[in-house]
Amino acid sequence: QNTFLDIKIGSVIKNYKKIKNKVSTSCNVAATVKADAYGLGIKPITKSLIANKCKIFFVATLTEAIKIRDINRKVSIYVLNGLNDNKANTFYKHNLIPVINNLDQLKKAELFSFKKKARLKIALHFDTGMSRLGLDKEQTEILLNKKELLIKNTHLKLIMSHLACADNSRSLKNKIQLKKFNDISKHFPNIKLSLANSAGVLLGKKYHFDLVRPGISLYGGNCSLDKKNNYNHVISLRAKLIQKRIINKGDTVGYGSTYKAKKRMLIGTIPIGYGDGISRLFSNQVEAYYRNKKVKIVGRVSMDLITVDLTKFRTSKTLKNDYIELINHKNNIDRLSKIIK
Repeated sequence: QNTFLDIKIGSVIKNYKKIKNKVSTSCNVAATVKADAYGLGIKPITKSLIANKCKIFFVATLTEAIKIRDINRKVSIYVLNGLNDNKANTFYKHNLIPVINNLDQLKKAELFSFKKKARLKIALHFDTGMSRLGLDKEQTEILLNKKELLIKNTHLKLIMSHLACADNSRSLKNKIQLKKFNDISKHFPNIKLSLANSAGVLLGKKYHFDLVRPGISLYGGNCSLDKKNNYNHVISLRAKLIQKRIINKGDTVGYGSTYKAKKRMLIGTIPIGYGDGISRLFSNQVEAYYRNKKVKIVGRVSMDLITVDLTKFRTSKTLKNDYIELINHKNNIDRLSKIIK
């Protein structure tokens, strides 16, 4: 194997505990583990979080939720995409909670509970300004006006919304959404409330309510445009040098000949590329690390190959296991994201 993604699960746990310290003891910290725990592996990440007393998880799909349920029978699992298919029975069977995003989903949940004579647990998601998922303004008014008629058979566990601009603490949108959410929540006394994502956690306690739902901050990413990232970085990525070659002045490198050598150079090739998620925007501008020194990516990033300038190491001895570090504590995901945004 020539490429390694090293994941420090201990750093994920440290980040989880840092978030817990930012909220009151009465506020629960859930973990958002959708998209295979942001690509780091839903099973090992979830198991470690459960071992450190995380009891509530958010995923995008029913398939993801069942994977967590297979790990643990007791934790609460919310499915953000909700009840799109006629699979209410699957939710009930596995004790999963669909996040209801529109009145059609609510009708499906209510009809199932009525016919089954069993109360399906649900959460209600109100769109307060994201315009993505959740009941829109018109459906929100209908539901609030006919709440007793529309919610009779299900077990309402949570009221939630999602912040659109929490990464900018100065955005007026945050205050607008907070007011809308507070107004909606008055219609649901004694029901748990959740508004804050990773960035929302940093906006202060008035945004925390009963439950916060961090995602990217658990995995070490900066969730704020105007605050320093104090979370631990979680991953490093390295790829083995599989070839070195000398090129002469005037020679070109890669597709489109986008890099032209200005002198005699040593070029190294590593077996990773855009097929593995390395953006083509890295081409000719991002630096990696070789033997703790910066080396520049030259030429276009190919599907499964990247070329780097190793000229400064031309007289060095070749080691048996030489690796280029694309992501490390110096070249972390925050820095790389800024370069290519």
